[in-house]
Amino acid sequence: MSSIVIFYSRTGNTQFVAEEIATVLGSDLKPLIDQKKRGGLWGYIWAGFDAIVKNKTKLADPHLDLSQYDLIFLGTPNWAATLPPVIRTFLNLFSLNSKKVVFFCTQDGLGAGRVFNNLRVLAKGAEIVGEKYFNKVNLNKEAIRLQVKEWAGKFKS
Repeated sequence: MSSIVIFYSRTGNTQFVAEEIATVLGSDLKPLIDQKKRGGLWGYIWAGFDAIVKNKTKLADPHLDLSQYDLIFLGTPNWAATLPPVIRTFLNLFSLNSKKVVFFCTQDGLGAGRVFNNLRVLAKGAEIVGEKYFNKVNLNKEAIRLQVKEWAGKFKS
């Protein structure tokens, strides 16, 4: 079964989880790159605002052929209990209709349920075969690595 892990990461937490999933499954890895600069304090503030008002953004290199994949992992950070603009943009540009999809989310607090609800709505026609959130990735990467290994291992063909 061919799989890809697509993710957005502002601080590296979602990237860490995505890379671990790709390692466990031997998946391709595709970072989504937001063309809007979101670093520093003001970047953080505007990122939260853009997420809350459901803005979209521009993707760097928006070319991706999903037809070759049987399983798609989509990873996102939790921004104010909703989705970052780059994930909204991705889901508007790419159809996941009839694709097997697994969502994962990283967060430092609460709200993953709302994040997954938003993903389900925007991933029209996708067959959602799994969801998992990871809390406080930056505080205990070894524990998260073990969680990912156990969870992602369930998707090996």
